[in-house]
Amino acid sequence: MKKWMKPIVAATLLGGLLPAGTSAFAASADSNQVFIDGRYQDSAITSQGRTLVQLRSLDDPAWLTYTYDAKSGVVTATSKDKSKVVTLKAGQKTATVNGASVKLDASIVNKDGRTYVPLRFISESLGATVTYNSKDKRAIVRTPAGQTKFEALMRGDLPEARKAAISLQAVQGKDVLSPLGEGFSTEYVFPQGEALKFTTEYKGLKTYIEINADGIAEVKWQGDSYVPDGKKAREKGTKPAAFGDSVYFYDNWMGETLMFGKIDASGSRTELGNYSRIDNPQYKNVVIVPIDDESRTDGKK
Repeated sequence: MKKWMKPIVAATLLGGLLPAGTSAFAASADSNQVFIDGRYQDSAITSQGRTLVQLRSLDDPAWLTYTYDAKSGVVTATSKDKSKVVTLKAGQKTATVNGASVKLDASIVNKDGRTYVPLRFISESLGATVTYNSKDKRAIVRTPAGQTKFEALMRGDLPEARKAAISLQAVQGKDVLSPLGEGFSTEYVFPQGEALKFTTEYKGLKTYIEINADGIAEVKWQGDSYVPDGKKAREKGTKPAAFGDSVYFYDNWMGETLMFGKIDASGSRTELGNYSRIDNPQYKNVVIVPIDDESRTDGKK
């Protein structure tokens, strides 16, 4: 376990909305990774043996707001209830919290016009939740809003958990497959009663995603459901076992249509709803809806 994370490791690992088509990124397994509210921070840097992240990556307007004085170079972070005021300046190894000086384990850095602060300071002085998964070499950071979303994802109401699930940025290994087809819709399929694993299908590429105990979405498999003439079918990863009874949500975002229903173990579909978002504006930006007589079976304590 890295020295810089030891004071802020907790016993319980913590974790955490995407546009149509689940996004994925490739992350190196050879270095420490930082996630803030479920999103990988590729801009994190190392300084003086410590990991620093952009202050503005802690984007939670209900928690902190930021101001920058260009003349003095001072950044001020203020909590929503005004109970905490933090001032920072690049190059300094101290910060001010409610008027009191606080020592940092690494100097504040300004890079490309962005202020970077040490992870320990984020936890101890700004009040974010930070844990470290030594097995996967991942620092997991949650703002208050991110922690609330994580609780909904892991233990909450099934539709809300599914909304949180499809909003996550997915971790993908090297050589991410890109769709070969065309289209303007995305379909999500979940096992009946579950929110922590699902498939997406976009432009003829199907992707299977699992959400781990840290609330991180991981791509486990990809495969072509559409192969143009002259192309070979592609597959990567370990294909999941059939879901059995499941539910689907078909988001035709170009045609402004939402369709959803059930799929039985044989693959037969029963449509439960087909709504034009133009005629039914209450479904604008809605992808996940409750399914009658469905209750959650995969909530984590």
